[in-house]
Amino acid sequence: MRNTVLTILTLFAFLFLFVISCENTNNKTETTSNTRVPDKNQDIKKKVQQINSDVEKLVLAGNYNDLLPYYTDDVIISPDFHSSIKGKEAIRVAYEKNKKIGLKHHSFSGIPEDIWECEKFVYERGKFGMSLSSKDHPKPLAYYGSYFTIWQKEKDETLKIKYVIWNLDFNPCD
Repeated sequence: MRNTVLTILTLFAFLFLFVISCENTNNKTETTSNTRVPDKNQDIKKKVQQINSDVEKLVLAGNYNDLLPYYTDDVIISPDFHSSIKGKEAIRVAYEKNKKIGLKHHSFSGIPEDIWECEKFVYERGKFGMSLSSKDHPKPLAYYGSYFTIWQKEKDETLKIKYVIWNLDFNPCD
């Protein structure tokens, strides 16, 4: 059952995402960290925070179908202890499984720590926390950890989740 819960968690960790430094060889700039985003990136930071807020509300409401437009078609979610989930259709199937087992989020939040922009991608790194229950585990289980997300900038300047990796800050099997 823990494996099922962990699999489910991986699908939601994508929400709060992630950063690496990025150097553009055409225009060298120094990257910053610790939640300070360079002034020129404030619009990107606001977009990421708004999307994260929207996603958080959808997760808490259990409205998984409305989460799918936030992903690229070739999205990859790489959770701890499980194989990567590849593609929007695989995520949709996982959401359907979550509904069948009665997955319910009681809390879900993330705190971005770093956000960078490089060419057509935005990188976000942060920490998350959540609690959830299911038919098999009616008492909520709590998890926390860190995440990293790569956002793809679309032609219309919207952002979509391209890649998410997350890990727990503890081993739930101990």
